[in-house]
Amino acid sequence: MIPTSAVLDAYLNFNILLAFVFGLWIVARFALDRMGMKHAYVTQLRLLNGLFLAVALSPVFVLCYGLIFKTGVVSPDFSMTISDIIVAQYLQGRFEMNPSQLEAVLGFRNSMTSDLINFDSQLGIIVSAFLISGMAFFTTRLAISFHRLHKIIDSSFAWRRFGNLHLLLSDTTRVPFSTRTLRRRYVVIPSNMLAESEDLKIALGHELQHLRQSDIEWEIALEFLKPIFFWNPVYYIWKRQVEQLRELSCDQQVIARNHYDVEAYCRCLLRVCQNSLRRDHLFSVSLPKVALFKPDRSMFGRTPAILLRDRLVSLCEGSVERNRKSALVCFMVPLIAMVGVATIAIQKPNDWSQDRIMLSTIINLDRLAMRNSLATPPSR
Repeated sequence: MIPTSAVLDAYLNFNILLAFVFGLWIVARFALDRMGMKHAYVTQLRLLNGLFLAVALSPVFVLCYGLIFKTGVVSPDFSMTISDIIVAQYLQGRFEMNPSQLEAVLGFRNSMTSDLINFDSQLGIIVSAFLISGMAFFTTRLAISFHRLHKIIDSSFAWRRFGNLHLLLSDTTRVPFSTRTLRRRYVVIPSNMLAESEDLKIALGHELQHLRQSDIEWEIALEFLKPIFFWNPVYYIWKRQVEQLRELSCDQQVIARNHYDVEAYCRCLLRVCQNSLRRDHLFSVSLPKVALFKPDRSMFGRTPAILLRDRLVSLCEGSVERNRKSALVCFMVPLIAMVGVATIAIQKPNDWSQDRIMLSTIINLDRLAMRNSLATPPSR
């Protein structure tokens, strides 16, 4: 059975790594803009998804790092963790600090983990209660959203079927969307859209492109992660970036693939937006689906109106840039290497390394000297 401390430590590592990798993404997107690839949305989306996969596979980097030591390729004294690097720099005299304070700073994470597991402090109890209640709340919301989605699909009418792809007509939804189960994929179209043949054609083309890009799988995966990272603002910003890029890339691909009239496409978006605002419920739970237009507003993200404006501006500019695979590879390889290094750097250090023993000796000598100075009576 995996110890609770190991699970909590891995959870902290994932949150730290997510924030670091999102910083890498911001730098990479700035570099793409400077290289004239501001509108290469497909490349940007693949890069962002690739970085997220690198975070998800970070335990593989740790495993490979451990295998290197077991094979004897690297000396056991070698370490890449930030904590061990700080200790080595301190022992070399690169900076001055009270050794006991340095030990307290380096041991803060361990003490915090212990408080959360053992409820040793009031702060640990509050944080643990917050995490448990938050995860329970967002897990319940996720279950409700799947239930609502299941009801929408069950109440819809079968229209067409192509293999495991089912086209459905719904009287309850106002926005075309696509979703899936383990075996089936669905595209749900509002029934009133049958009267608008041009809008119907555009909506189908848009949702089928989402299926080609595997956007539904990514959306479902991100929704499943919400109960885990509900408190982390980086998660919400990351998710909003994915949503924005997938819509921009999808619009771009649909126009290029089907040669739709840009004006008709924009009018279709505006009509769907107008219909989505006529909702019967003031409170709505977001569903694990990918829609032609997303009317709900989430935390740490742009409003739907701004996202719609960006899509319309992108379409009207007609800036369809070539998404070069070479550019994707040139960015992806060094970024994944940085993710691997960062993954190793944030791991817990080896408590019994030579530098750690030296630091512990210095602390003990410092405490002994302080105790002796207090025990020695002042000279008259």
